[in-house]
Amino acid sequence: MPTRPRRPAQRLFAAVLPPPSAVAELRTAVAPLRALPGARDLRWTRPEDWHVTLAFYGEVPDEDVRPELEARLGRAAHRTEPFRLRVHGAGHFGGRALW
Repeated sequence: MPTRPRRPAQRLFAAVLPPPSAVAELRTAVAPLRALPGARDLRWTRPEDWHVTLAFYGEVPDEDVRPELEARLGRAAHRTEPFRLRVHGAGHFGGRALW
C-alpha cells in the first residue's frame, strides 16, 4: 500500500501582535542593542514579525490540525476583549531568542 509522503513538522504557537505604537516604542528601545559588540552577528527579527507568544505548541507534524486550531483560536479571539500589556525587563532563551 503506498504511503503518503511525510510533510515537515511546523512550529505552531498562538500569539498576539502588538499595535504599531508599541512596535515603534520597542524599536526605539532595541536600537541601542543593535550597536553593541557582536550584535551584527545576530539574526534580528523584523519588527513586523514581533509578537507576544501566548502558547507554544511545538513541532507539529500533522498540518491537518492547523485549520482546526486557527478556527478555535479565531473564535476565542472574537470572545476576548482587548487588553493591555506592559513590557518590563528582558531576557533570552538560550542563544536564540531575546524577550
